[in-house]
Amino acid sequence: MSNVLIKHVNIVDSVSGVRKDKNVFIEDGKIKSIFGNSDAMPEADEVLDVDGKWLMPGMIDMHVHMTAETGIDKSGMSGGIWRMCTTSPLKAMHFLNNSQKAMMSGFTTLRNCGHTTYYTPEDVAVRDAIKKELVVGPNIVACAGYITMTAGHGDLSTNRNIRRLPEYNIGERCFNGVWGCVEGVREKIRHGADFIKVMASGGMGSSGDEPEWPNYTVEELTAIVNEAHSLYRKTAAHTHSTEASRRCIEAGIDTIEHGCGLNDEMCEKMAEKGLFLIPTMRVVNQLLESNDREEREKAEKMAAIHDGALYAAMRNGVKIGYGTDTINALKHGENGLEILSMQEYGMSSKQIFDAATYISAQALGRENEIGLVQEGMNADLIVVDENPLEKMEILAYGDNVKKVIVNGKVVKNK
Repeated sequence: MSNVLIKHVNIVDSVSGVRKDKNVFIEDGKIKSIFGNSDAMPEADEVLDVDGKWLMPGMIDMHVHMTAETGIDKSGMSGGIWRMCTTSPLKAMHFLNNSQKAMMSGFTTLRNCGHTTYYTPEDVAVRDAIKKELVVGPNIVACAGYITMTAGHGDLSTNRNIRRLPEYNIGERCFNGVWGCVEGVREKIRHGADFIKVMASGGMGSSGDEPEWPNYTVEELTAIVNEAHSLYRKTAAHTHSTEASRRCIEAGIDTIEHGCGLNDEMCEKMAEKGLFLIPTMRVVNQLLESNDREEREKAEKMAAIHDGALYAAMRNGVKIGYGTDTINALKHGENGLEILSMQEYGMSSKQIFDAATYISAQALGRENEIGLVQEGMNADLIVVDENPLEKMEILAYGDNVKKVIVNGKVVKNK
């Protein structure tokens, strides 16, 4: 693996703040040393003299769905039908293309939250291909498909009149009851999951349910958490319901995704337990303009209770990570636009910076590997023209990201 020297750079991260006019030496994919100009410069295979630009950790998107149609000559099918009609190897290529778009816009770690093929999950395949250096891409955190109950959000993402045949790529397998949920966790981990994603309420992209319907009992959710934690996996739950969020908090789900309907009392408990919120603010507003009447009506319900949840989380000290829910309503490669939505809801550049880097690394349990520019950390880094702590909105647009380094490799250099 080649060495990289980044010269004359201003460094910023969530712990050390600003360090001006430094040099960074990368070796074997990690940050080997950070030093001043009076120190001897090590020899390197690749030298980047950035002339006073700003170096920061690569951003982390905690909630993406990368198995979505991309490229030219699109089929025109809905996302659900396209996933049924497309073979897993081809879907993996779409997944890779989408992940590379996000990477080039500054996101070096992506947590995929579902929409994969049963038995042959594309997120696991692409993750492993990147790790083996067969292809170039960001760090993928894979769920190997979500856990859903019968008549839950994940189940009803497939038309209810279609017979479920997950082994033939039609619908997801459902898991019901405490022991069924335990089996679901074990099965996902057998398929290669890095974390467990559970559908804990109805949703906007499913048909025949309501987003406020809770999915799973506290006992079922607790079984999922306990089994996942015993196998060293974090848990994440889709919730568009106050009751669903309450159940997830009681069960100890590590990250609440969307979190519509959270209130002060619930957020106090989240902060006490060290649970994280991934608010995905932009997607609900995007779906208000959906061409699908049912989806649009559901979005109107969720918009009325979504922003209040974020405000409650901020008031009560809940750690807030960064997630976009990119799939159809949001385009891959435009993951940074969530920054603008978070600003609209009153979050400062520093709060958003922390959410997109160190806090999300903590939520993943990888704060000792990513999310900071420190010696010994993975060299997942980006370079921009201005200090993002003062002007985070520059990262909303991928063209403003001048350089991207993933695991010590320069993948974008302009």
